[in-house]
Amino acid sequence: MTISINKILEEELKSVKVHPEELDYLKNLSQLVVEKLKTKIDKKGISAEVFVGGSLAKNTLIKKSSYDVDLFVRFAKKYSEEEIKIFMRKIFFWFWVPGQRVKVRRVHGSRDYYKITLRSRRGFSFEVVPVVKINDPKEARNITDLSYFHVTYISKQAEKNKKLINEILLAKSFCHAQKCYGAESYIRGFSGYAIELLVSHYKTFKKFLIEMIKVENQIILDPGKLYKNKKDIESSLSESKLKSPIVLIDPTFKERNAANALSLETFRKFQKKSKEFLREPSDKFFEQVRVDIPYFRRTAQDIKGIFAIFRLRTKKQAGDVAGSKMLKFSKLLTREIGKYFDVIEQEYDYWGAKKSDVYYVLKRKVEIVHVGPSIHHKNAVKAFKEKHRIWYEEEGKVKSAMPTDLSVKEFLKQFNKKHKKTIKEMDIKKVKII
Repeated sequence: MTISINKILEEELKSVKVHPEELDYLKNLSQLVVEKLKTKIDKKGISAEVFVGGSLAKNTLIKKSSYDVDLFVRFAKKYSEEEIKIFMRKIFFWFWVPGQRVKVRRVHGSRDYYKITLRSRRGFSFEVVPVVKINDPKEARNITDLSYFHVTYISKQAEKNKKLINEILLAKSFCHAQKCYGAESYIRGFSGYAIELLVSHYKTFKKFLIEMIKVENQIILDPGKLYKNKKDIESSLSESKLKSPIVLIDPTFKERNAANALSLETFRKFQKKSKEFLREPSDKFFEQVRVDIPYFRRTAQDIKGIFAIFRLRTKKQAGDVAGSKMLKFSKLLTREIGKYFDVIEQEYDYWGAKKSDVYYVLKRKVEIVHVGPSIHHKNAVKAFKEKHRIWYEEEGKVKSAMPTDLSVKEFLKQFNKKHKKTIKEMDIKKVKII
């Protein structure tokens, strides 16, 4: 018997909501950190205020195994970027929270921010981001300066539509499970704010999915009605802001596309899963599975192929930098492995630290074809023939085909030797098969 979509959404909402006791604890803990930040700011004589932002402030936080709370130190507009950097260092020099064991580390970004990890409470951390206190979004020096306005806007939308928060929670849970949640460059999906805006615009999670499925190439949305028409939007925004499949005008700042990070590849994956869910509703679409290993194994068995997992480690800073660096490297790995094997299935999975895994279902090629120069380039052809003792001419070029029985382990050994310099340049510490 098919379960109705409404029943599934009703049950999912129960499981995705953070338990009231845990939410209260998180809010109280956040307030404790905020008070400590305020005390440090006052002692240093800095003109700044602190506010809680992100999903916690907007009540759109979904249940997870760990929580990152966004806190913002809002500096007076009179301070320069260099002064803000110096003040942040002063605030976090010998930083501690009463009753908590904390670890503080600086994270490099467009503006350096600080991550506070509570050692005494596993799964709780705070990202303290410096922003500038502005009255008009046009005065923003950095995209993070708009965070205050984002909280205000979504909160007002939630006041108008009492069911909106629940609909946003469902959308976030779905996108998170389908690996479409996150503006980081190794995901290139929907940011939390983009999801909130889209669901606010379409009113419900279900309508959001239905409308997104209809998009063929691109859709332009202006929920705040800041422009006269779409032509006005296209002529006002730069070309770089019109590349994403969804152009979503930020209601708090008309010159920003809130969905600019979304790639066509991620969007197509989202559309595919949305269609499947609406066609055959199931709670499995909300289950957060890293990689479907049984599927990879079955596929490899069905085609009498090879299932392989490559683990990458980097020296780079954990987060967007590490994830993006290893994603780029994984594309080189896939391109090279494709010379010896047919890549049937492939998936990149970033662990969130300094390592990631690349999963493959491979089918060994019968032969490797080396394509040489045009037959008209006599000197190049001569050199090719000297290198490849077995050769033939086809499509106006000289070619060579050789049988292969190369194993995945032997491939990796050759790959590491051939690309030793590139591996070092891309800050990859190690590549191995697990």
